[in-house]
Amino acid sequence: MSDLAQFLGKALIVSTAIAALIIGLSIFFKWLPKLGPHQTGIRVRSASALFEDGCYYNLVLSSGHRLTALRFEGLVQTDGEMEWSLRQLAVMRRADGGKVIVRIDSVRVFEEIPGQRTEG
Repeated sequence: MSDLAQFLGKALIVSTAIAALIIGLSIFFKWLPKLGPHQTGIRVRSASALFEDGCYYNLVLSSGHRLTALRFEGLVQTDGEMEWSLRQLAVMRRADGGKVIVRIDSVRVFEEIPGQRTEG
């Protein structure tokens, strides 16, 4: 009987040590990314923070299509906005007055054209 009690005692100690090791490693790997260097970057709170009213922009879409001299007019709200705000549609106006509606997450590059501003 004493051999069985010793075996169960050792098994309990080993299983407790293994469980503590697993818990410790899971906590370590959960917090490991937070221990590394923190990268500071631009945080976009909404898509409207990307564009200024009255400024003209050149856009390059993810398809490779280039749109030039577009003025930002506003945003169209979509259902997916709650989970990812860059799913919104931006309404832009060309110099000839035509509208262009662009999905913001399809824009690869946008650049502000310096010196071209409109009032209103």
